[in-house]
Amino acid sequence: MREPFTELLYSGKKQCPYPITLNRCACLYTYVLFVAVKESLPTDLQTRKERDVLNEPRQKLRIFYQFLYNNNTRQQTEARDDLHCPWCTLNCRKLYSLLKHLKLCHSRFIFNYVYHPKGARIDVSINECYDGSYAGNPQDIHRQPGFAFSRNGPVKRTPITHILVCRPKRTKASMSEFLESEDGEVEQQRTYSSGHNRLYFHSDTCLPLRPQEMEVDSEDEKDPEWLREKTITQIEEFSDVNEGEKEVMKLWNLHVMKHGFIADNQMNHACMLFVENYGQKIIKKNLCRNFMLHLVSMHDFNLISIMSIDKAVTKLREMQQKLEKGESTTPTNEEFSEEQSGTTNGYSETNMRERVSETDSVSGVTKQSKKQKL
Repeated sequence: MREPFTELLYSGKKQCPYPITLNRCACLYTYVLFVAVKESLPTDLQTRKERDVLNEPRQKLRIFYQFLYNNNTRQQTEARDDLHCPWCTLNCRKLYSLLKHLKLCHSRFIFNYVYHPKGARIDVSINECYDGSYAGNPQDIHRQPGFAFSRNGPVKRTPITHILVCRPKRTKASMSEFLESEDGEVEQQRTYSSGHNRLYFHSDTCLPLRPQEMEVDSEDEKDPEWLREKTITQIEEFSDVNEGEKEVMKLWNLHVMKHGFIADNQMNHACMLFVENYGQKIIKKNLCRNFMLHLVSMHDFNLISIMSIDKAVTKLREMQQKLEKGESTTPTNEEFSEEQSGTTNGYSETNMRERVSETDSVSGVTKQSKKQKL
């Protein structure tokens, strides 16, 4: 049954096709009134703001900017007839507001107010203590858009320094705070925190260091995985050397890359360490003759002495005798890591055996004769 006091709602000259009760009319009337008030608010605020601006007494001053440089030995003067900031063109409307804006927003310079009969003079000089470092979180500079929604879990944040300033009771505005000090000391606006919010980069890739990478010192890694793979691939492309020489070159280059041997006087120690780490592998792959040729080549370039060759060969012969007697020797870290991977320098053990057989056929020397020569 329809409620009593039913009226029809008219909208302009068109009649609403459905009846609306008084309660519904009250709700619609409230909504229409609210929309009307909401639409009128911006216009009222805008007109009121324009009225305040028109009624505000404007200062028509002539501002003389005196730029001092070269230790205040040279100067350049520029005159302006308005109170706009000469750098960001902000209309400050008052001289005090202009000086406050210049001091707080343009800290690269030092501004001193000097009274002038025709207006005001502002001495501008370079702030020697200006620190142009970024004051916020350095990770926000290089962070990609949508990073916050692409995380799968909690991510470590960068420790940064925030300055908490106690806001005291506002003092009365006075032009004396912009005057030059009487003792002659030049005001230097020094930043409160310097060097805390820094962004570090990887030395090899020049990528920004993420917060979760701060505790892991990756700069000590002299032989990353990609560099080892690239070195092995480049050696495999050689066509003027046999397979045995390639294997010795791979082991030697990876050994030098891992320990960072760069000087000539380190080669004697590098050879002995190479025999200790890769001696068993050289014997198992029948690369003793290739390794001896490598030592002789280093001696020809005056990198190692004959005594170092003798020590390395003696050490290698002792390891070979232990293997022939069946004595178990503990594998080194390099050999253990390669056994875990299941491949050696990117090739399987079956391919290695085929290469060893090919090396023996190319060199024309049997395994027994190699052992005798060694």
